[in-house]
Amino acid sequence: MIAVSDHNTTLHCELAVTLGCEAGITVLRAAEVTSSEEVHSLVILPDREAMISFQRWLEKHYTFAPHDPKIFGDQVVIDRNENIITEITHYLPAALNATLDEVEAAAHHHRALFIPAHIDRPSFSINSQLGFIPEDLYIDAIEVVGATCDLLYPVIRNSDAHIPEHIGRRYTSYMLDHPSFKELAMALRSEAGRHIITSER
Repeated sequence: MIAVSDHNTTLHCELAVTLGCEAGITVLRAAEVTSSEEVHSLVILPDREAMISFQRWLEKHYTFAPHDPKIFGDQVVIDRNENIITEITHYLPAALNATLDEVEAAAHHHRALFIPAHIDRPSFSINSQLGFIPEDLYIDAIEVVGATCDLLYPVIRNSDAHIPEHIGRRYTSYMLDHPSFKELAMALRSEAGRHIITSER
């Protein structure tokens, strides 16, 4: 099971879900969202309807920073035959006009999982940008890159892959009945025998 989580967009999720299904891989719809504080968080969405609505929310909060494809590469949406459907002309990873609290609220409004990303990195993490994890932030889990001490939240590790070769470089094992969003959510809450087994580097 993998999650496709582009920066501040879900526009490739549905294609990835379709191709994953054909290959026998469960793909979850997600986005790596950058708040106005420049904190990265994973928002993992339960279904297509929630994804479409959350994409509309994202688009309402874009800051439309200029994008230079010569520096950052093209930002295109493609179909299964790699034909270009559209090109995104603003810089997608730029911080949204939405605070971390607002991102968390929007995630849970859409029945999504809200997971602050790579919290032990020196940039674009909740610790690097805020210096602490707010007690009133409703967090489903936290993502780390390296080793970590005991925390108050479920801890997971993910690839954070930006190229295909990095997929699977870090991963988390779960005890699930079958791979799905619902089962993942139950594992993060340690419900009905579902749980995190281990996070691997």
